Amino acid sequence: MNIRAVVKKNKGFEKEFVYHRLVESVRTPSGPRQRMLLNLGKLEIPQDEWKTLADRIEEILSGQEVLVKPARHIEDLAQHYAAMLINKRMQDSEDVEAEPEKEVKEWETVDLASITNSESRTVGGEALAHYAFESLGFGKLLSGLGFSKEQINQTELLLAGRLLYPGSEQAVLRWAKNLSAMGEVVGADFSHLSNNCLYRLSDALLEKKSEIEAQLAKNEKSLLGLEEKILLYDLTNSYLEGSPEGSKMAKRGRSKEKRSDCPLLTLALCLDEDGFPKGSRVFPGNVSEPATLNLILDDIAANSTNDLFSNPTVIIDAGIATKDNLNLMKEKNFNYICVSRNHPTLKPGGDFCEITTASGETVSVKKMEQDDEIFLYCRSEGRKAKETGMSNRFTQRFEDGLRSIEMSINNPKGRKDYRSIVERIGRLKEKCSGVARFYSVEVTRDGETATAVTWNLEKRTELESHFDGSYYIRTNRKDLTETEIWHLYVTLTRVESAFRSLKSDLGLRPNFHQKDTRMEGHLFITVLAYHLMAFLQTKLRGNGVNYSWQTIRTLMSSQCRITTGITTQSGKRLHIRQTTTSEDFHKQIHRALSLPPKPLRMKKTEL
Repeated sequence: MNIRAVVKKNKGFEKEFVYHRLVESVRTPSGPRQRMLLNLGKLEIPQDEWKTLADRIEEILSGQEVLVKPARHIEDLAQHYAAMLINKRMQDSEDVEAEPEKEVKEWETVDLASITNSESRTVGGEALAHYAFESLGFGKLLSGLGFSKEQINQTELLLAGRLLYPGSEQAVLRWAKNLSAMGEVVGADFSHLSNNCLYRLSDALLEKKSEIEAQLAKNEKSLLGLEEKILLYDLTNSYLEGSPEGSKMAKRGRSKEKRSDCPLLTLALCLDEDGFPKGSRVFPGNVSEPATLNLILDDIAANSTNDLFSNPTVIIDAGIATKDNLNLMKEKNFNYICVSRNHPTLKPGGDFCEITTASGETVSVKKMEQDDEIFLYCRSEGRKAKETGMSNRFTQRFEDGLRSIEMSINNPKGRKDYRSIVERIGRLKEKCSGVARFYSVEVTRDGETATAVTWNLEKRTELESHFDGSYYIRTNRKDLTETEIWHLYVTLTRVESAFRSLKSDLGLRPNFHQKDTRMEGHLFITVLAYHLMAFLQTKLRGNGVNYSWQTIRTLMSSQCRITTGITTQSGKRLHIRQTTTSEDFHKQIHRALSLPPKPLRMKKTEL
């Protein structure tokens, strides 16, 4: 083997471009010729080291052991190019598969000391991601929207990366190039893919967001027979790293992750009763929750086909359930179920209906009708115990704060300025707003000097009533029983579960981007990855497999593709690339999804 430099110039330009090739000498009927083995790009080593590099590549390919290895930079290059050449030969070779009715045996006498294993890449989870991507019709969907085959492969890489190795685009690239066999599963070469290419793809996907979500909803309904009678709607926010300048979306607000020190984005998500997303939208981090409902309902109506969402019931939490929003849903012919912000004037009486929850607790419910609505009074001993503990903790925190202020007044060196004391009490009330309104607090003063602070829990009955474990669910559906209303409302926890999956399992947070479109693109790609996860878990649950996605992802990563090199007695160097044998967990997942036990067939090449 040798290395040869090639010089090229573009027509009309004087600049010369130099790159290098790995070649070998072969005999042909026309005489000795050089055959190109591999493009090396542009080498940054002196010409007098070319031959050393070529010889070392040949030694690695033949499995030859050497007493003295070359310099570190030569060894690193040789290992890199040898692996590239083996992969190139593997891609050019045909798959090896035994005939179904008879076993094909190939015998070789080999040197056991020559066995090497290299290029170990995970393939178990990648095969699941590819199965979900193909089953949901992503390829046909994106092709119909004008995406090229290359872009479709890169989209599959992005979604699989979020599903299996959540992180930034840069992290996904490292995973694809160094840890994963995703390129082999897809049949694409990701070795030269750049961050910018994935950023541009994110922009292109975001431009087609409405069409993609509408078609996905249609595909999932057809494939899984979804009923789509229920819409679950809620919002969450996610923090951003850094401070994007000029951003219209990144705003500071109340963080649900206790990261108010960072700018936020708000994600609105609408799911059906089976947990599949039907629409999403990104809002500024300081958006008012009630103001988002009208926009998301319009999006869903605009993207839906005529047979989709026939008079559905929308389930929302109390933060969105304003009077205006309830009237809005009536105008749009949507039914609704929500926690009531206000208690009805009627009081529950008579016999209660008992409901047993999934955790074994008992909830007592009573249905009442008022002003063309149904109010369901709910009371739970488990919730009462929880809220009592919260009440005790909040009141303790508030009274401890008041005692601290009192000690400051009584301390000869403490602050006694009346205005400062009033401000401290005001900040404390704001911090403990859940219980402060039940207290009366008075500051005694002598001129501008505070002399004492006194307080009294004068609304103890109201406080106990507020934390008694009871709440009201309201709905405009009069055809439902008490049990049906309660069970429909608690399905809203599926949105909370989806948000946990988006954040913890799929890399929704943190977001490192600085441009609004890239921030939105990051969230949209995560939502698309959630479609894959929801599909896989639905199929698995249908076959009795109920593991969490984190468990599935972790255990499936133990199935790998690996290249084994071995020298035969005749001096040939064989390289065999195959998938490791399925273990019990892999087989369980494969059986549930009707997948073969070994993703990808064996490949063999001879050097």
